[in-house]
Amino acid sequence: MKMKMKLILVLASLVLLGSSPFAEGASDGSMVTFKGSVLLHDGRVDPAQVRLVLKQRNAENELIEKSAYLKVPQGFYKTFRKSSPSSGEEAGGQRAKLRQQGEFKFEFEDVIPGTHTLDVLAIGLAFPQYRVEVTDEQDSQGEERIYVSANQDPNKLFRNPVRIKALGKVLYFDQRSGFFSLKTLMKNPMYVIIGLTALAAVFLPRMLDKDALEEMQKEMRKMEEAKNQAKAKQRISS
Repeated sequence: MKMKMKLILVLASLVLLGSSPFAEGASDGSMVTFKGSVLLHDGRVDPAQVRLVLKQRNAENELIEKSAYLKVPQGFYKTFRKSSPSSGEEAGGQRAKLRQQGEFKFEFEDVIPGTHTLDVLAIGLAFPQYRVEVTDEQDSQGEERIYVSANQDPNKLFRNPVRIKALGKVLYFDQRSGFFSLKTLMKNPMYVIIGLTALAAVFLPRMLDKDALEEMQKEMRKMEEAKNQAKAKQRISS
């Protein structure tokens, strides 16, 4: 009888432990922390405005998103000067050499095992998309293995923690060109019509024969005389 009571107490304690917050924390033991950094150039983007999004689809095909921002060290904005889109241009259209602004870290906590995609969102810069694979396997230090690769090419692996670099700049507006540039003239239909008329006036007489040109002139004179006669008749009748 005592043995049965002990078994019942043990089972009851196991059930209570399974529903306790401690058990919930143990079930979350498979979650990991994904870390990395982003390299930025001086004056292009405010690092505090760079947003990273980690996406995953669960078993119900629902999209789960996690967001994180770059960690900006204290005192950074004392030397940071955000440049305008045209301030990086030198004379002759040459772009000034940009110095490295710094490396800024990010961190995603409680990342569950599975396949994720990582996007870096920054106004004015384009970044590659990454594929993040979190497995239940553990390395020699007892931590879950995280594999980072290019989303378009899973065979291209990167070191973890990953260091992200921008692919290049993104121009949202066309650069304003000069008033007398060829590009501006071609976009304006009035300039195109004037140019075609001038070309026709210069080259058309050379393309025609002298006899044909004389006939055209005679026809134009006849038309002018007919118009003048019609005007004279109208004046007489009035």
